[in-house]
Amino acid sequence: MASLLLSPFAKADNVLELKNVESDNLDLTIEQVGANNTIQCYNDNSCWIKDGITIDLKQMNTSTNENIIEIWHLEDGGNTVRWGQGVSLVNKTSTTWVWDNDESGGHYSRLDIHGSNNTLVGYQQNGGGSNSGHIFTSLIFSDDNDIWIRQKNNGQKELNLYTTSDGNTIDVLQKSNGGEHTANITLTGSYPTDISLIQRGQWDQSYSITNNCITVGGCTISVQQGN
Repeated sequence: MASLLLSPFAKADNVLELKNVESDNLDLTIEQVGANNTIQCYNDNSCWIKDGITIDLKQMNTSTNENIIEIWHLEDGGNTVRWGQGVSLVNKTSTTWVWDNDESGGHYSRLDIHGSNNTLVGYQQNGGGSNSGHIFTSLIFSDDNDIWIRQKNNGQKELNLYTTSDGNTIDVLQKSNGGEHTANITLTGSYPTDISLIQRGQWDQSYSITNNCITVGGCTISVQQGN
């Protein structure tokens, strides 16, 4: 089942363009509210969505700054992806998007998930009157990942996530009014890595994690910067 939700506030300059889509079991719900929202393929020849994937994408924007979500592959297996820009979720199990009536847009996301049974749930949100949208790029090629990401408040936040190892649980929060935070996470190895990364505060924070887990039973990394 695939569905496209159109809001009475939707405008003509919202764009939804998914080419070269292959899917056996796809439950797709997309809602774009306001203006300057785009959902598209990363490139015309790389937008394959197939095999039991549930996707729930929502973008809310009342500014002139463009929100963009680009899909690259998302293929093979029972993947569930829920991603929002300009809206938020109370927790990673919530299915109800929340809008605080104060959003200036300018977010970019690239979603690329290969493998089976991945769950990616997250959002990017800022305050009104700011031109500092957030950036999230992902390359996740392995099975059984549970990933929960939030980037919010003013000041640009950027997260680049790359993992090829099995069984990762990744929980990232980057927030603050004014602070510009950046995180780069690269995971490999034959065992899972459980990561919790929090960066917050008005001062700029940056952190890079590279881990090759070969420890039987898995690895655990916890990082907190700012307050």
